[in-house]
Amino acid sequence: MLLRFIDAKLPQPPLVMKESDGFGETTPWVVRAVLLQHRSMRWHLERMVRWGDDLVTRGGRRNGDPAMGTPRMEIRKFSKSYSQLLEFMLEHAQMEERVVFPILEMADRGLCRAANEEHARDLPIMNGIKEDIKSIGVLDTGSPNYQDALCNLSTRLKSLMEHCKEHFEEEERDVLPLMEAVELSKEQQLRVLEQCFDLMQGTNSHLFNFLIEGLLPWEAMHYLDLILRCKDEEKAASMLCRIIE
Repeated sequence: MLLRFIDAKLPQPPLVMKESDGFGETTPWVVRAVLLQHRSMRWHLERMVRWGDDLVTRGGRRNGDPAMGTPRMEIRKFSKSYSQLLEFMLEHAQMEERVVFPILEMADRGLCRAANEEHARDLPIMNGIKEDIKSIGVLDTGSPNYQDALCNLSTRLKSLMEHCKEHFEEEERDVLPLMEAVELSKEQQLRVLEQCFDLMQGTNSHLFNFLIEGLLPWEAMHYLDLILRCKDEEKAASMLCRIIE
């Protein structure tokens, strides 16, 4: 209600999601959380791909930004950013497998088989990229092997991004809308949402700012609104405090 009041008084930029954005009046809360997490992960994947392309273009030369330091220092920053994204994505997949999918499977067995299989398919790629980054960190910057490794890393990142985008689109088109047909009560929706947040311990603690960074301002407001619905006020307050730390 508060977001709608603010949106009516200050319509630009909008704070209330429209049905065309995947947020209808009856969209279950956990589906909203999943959709917003998808959007954040897309943003971070696209950012890592652009960063990887830039590394390839420069081939071991500094990018001119003092905050990035030397090429070896930049690779460490790249590694840290990818590790954060990897933890976020793994927790998200676990949450879907342990909270969202079982609800849908109880209604129609086998409904989420393809989505589960896609999670397993992408895991080796995700872990392989982490190992690639580690290998680059010990190579001589500017050497032919270093350049080849950067090219391979860039290719694998693009492949992961395309796989993930396709997976998110399939879930959002074929799976998540069916949660509405399960007809959870408001109390049940709240319990499911809290289970979602409980399972994503890292994402909703030390990675919380990372998640929010990948959202547009009005998307971030909606994610915060979902957190404020939780009964555990202490836990909600802890997550919100991360923003101002």
